[in-house]
Amino acid sequence: MGAPPFDLIDIIRVVEKKFRFILLVTGLAAVAGLVVFLVRPKKYKAETRFLVNNPLYGDRITLFRSMESRWVDFWGGDDDLDKVTSLATSDTVIDRVIRNSQFQQVYKMDINDPKGHAGLMGIYKKNFNLKRSEYKDISISYVAYDPVVSANVANMSVKVLEETYRHYYTAIKEGMRIAISDKLTQIDSTIEKLTDSLAGIRDEYHIYSILSPNRQNLMSSEITGDRKGLGKAIEEIQNVESIKDQLVTDRAHYISNLNEFAATENSSMDFLKVITRAVPPTGPTGPTLMMTVLVAGMCGLFFSLLFVLLMDYYRLIKRIER
Repeated sequence: MGAPPFDLIDIIRVVEKKFRFILLVTGLAAVAGLVVFLVRPKKYKAETRFLVNNPLYGDRITLFRSMESRWVDFWGGDDDLDKVTSLATSDTVIDRVIRNSQFQQVYKMDINDPKGHAGLMGIYKKNFNLKRSEYKDISISYVAYDPVVSANVANMSVKVLEETYRHYYTAIKEGMRIAISDKLTQIDSTIEKLTDSLAGIRDEYHIYSILSPNRQNLMSSEITGDRKGLGKAIEEIQNVESIKDQLVTDRAHYISNLNEFAATENSSMDFLKVITRAVPPTGPTGPTLMMTVLVAGMCGLFFSLLFVLLMDYYRLIKRIER
């Protein structure tokens, strides 16, 4: 035996017959949506937007034009945005944000306990959101039960992200500066020793003329004397003096480099430019009261219709089987 027919006319008849039931379920669903909206804690979403600056613009070569001048874009490219995005979701940045934002007080959890710390990290990741637009700007938003907390966490995220991103480059420059500084200390020690040696030879043989093959266009007076070993002393002075002059030149160059690296590490050069600062939102995030009631009512209407149609069709099949 085939399935009994159940066409549009039958559906309309069932709806007319069960209209009060469908209306009651729809109304109850709408009321339930209203109650949920009123009882549910309100969440607030704060958002901040920023641009990524090109880190090469604050580089030593660009800043002091030590080589040929080349045009460098102010704004960072896709690679720079990728680095910022990767850092924003790293545990290093998240840990600093939750500590600076006092998450242990906001969410009443022990940040020093491993489970508590993991829970706070999870809360941040759940409510944190980062988006990139086609205009190469990045927006960061955070959702919290307190509007002030949401704005503070969003702004703190950008602050920590900028410091971490800038430190990535300044740490490399700091390492170079320390290496040059260590080498400069060695050069100063060597120059001091060479100076003592030259002074001793000059005083012993009474040679006070400038003798240096490295110094160009120098006129030195003729050195005469009959003391034994004078010729060797002159050669030794020239050999040591040439090394000392080169070290003095290198020392000046190293000092210049140290000053340049120190300038590029200045914190006044921001690597992220905030264009919209997060402020405490005036209204909660999520669907409005009207939208919540409407969606709940539509769900009640759909499931009540489905229920009465299935039940009527089931009774029809049972009647035919008998």
